[in-house]
Amino acid sequence: MIISHIVAMSENRVIGRDGGMPWHIPEDFKFFKKTTMGHAMIMGRKTWDSIGRPLPGRLSIVVSRTASLDLPEGVIQCASVDEALQKCDALREHWGEECFIVGGGEIYRQTLPLTNRIYLTVVHKTIDGDTFYPEFPTSAFKQTKSEAHPSAPLPFTFTTWERRESRQD
Repeated sequence: MIISHIVAMSENRVIGRDGGMPWHIPEDFKFFKKTTMGHAMIMGRKTWDSIGRPLPGRLSIVVSRTASLDLPEGVIQCASVDEALQKCDALREHWGEECFIVGGGEIYRQTLPLTNRIYLTVVHKTIDGDTFYPEFPTSAFKQTKSEAHPSAPLPFTFTTWERRESRQD
């Protein structure tokens, strides 16, 4: 199974503020949709709350220790990241080999050592926020793609990073 992070962050690593994203970049939303379509997505409860609904064509797995969240039919709750990853692995015949971690900061931090690929959108601005993407060891990853959008209203760059060495299961 391929474990991937998909994330947009500012130059100072901000990914969220007050339960939402502190920017609106339509191209990034299109990229997110195209990349995650047909796959399982793992997220924390706060990220689930910010999305607010199941996204069509994708499986939402929400990690929360709360005994019983009120989740719509088809959304899976897991008590831990490990349980969520096991669920992705068990369902990969239907949802594909790639499982996406979509936030928030703590879920990214917990899964970073297991991550094979990072789809990282860098927003070229310093932004105030309260949720951050963790530092990752760039020596352990190789940037395989970079697509700059300097003339966008809020300039950004799509990047893709692949882990250099295979992780041990």
